[in-house]
Amino acid sequence: MWYGVTEAQRDTLMRAVQGGYYSIPRRMSTQDLANDLDISDQAVTERLRRAIVTLTENTLIAMTEELDEEFKQVQDS
Repeated sequence: MWYGVTEAQRDTLMRAVQGGYYSIPRRMSTQDLANDLDISDQAVTERLRRAIVTLTENTLIAMTEELDEEFKQVQDS
């Protein structure tokens, strides 16, 4: 299960993490990713942004909403 992330977004995000894009200091740039994937730098940044938003919406936000609903049901009981 990829939590709504497309295969292209998943691949880009995994390469970014494994390649050190999110490391401090960064070990790779979006241009490095773009070169590896044979796409534009803009396409890489859009994929990463969309993947992060989708993952956040389908995990953290969804979980928060689910827990809030469960808490409300307990209070209403």
